Amino acid sequence: MCEPFELSASQAAKAIASGSLTSQELVQSCLDRIAARDGETRAFAHVDAELALAQARDRDRRPVSGPLHGIPVAIKDMIDTA
Repeated sequence: MCEPFELSASQAAKAIASGSLTSQELVQSCLDRIAARDGETRAFAHVDAELALAQARDRDRRPVSGPLHGIPVAIKDMIDTA
């Protein structure tokens, strides 16, 4: 099986909905990949790993509420998010 970070959003959503993957596992996999690659790619201006994992754990405690339930999202830093 591939690593969770390699799944498409729809594949990950199906795995979360079926219970074969948790949002926390997916987020941790993505964070591990960012840690491994971002020193070279510098794709992220800011990563709040603690908040991302806390939100993933919260989603795992709730029933699936939509098609992107539990899927992590990165926001391009050229967008004003304030």
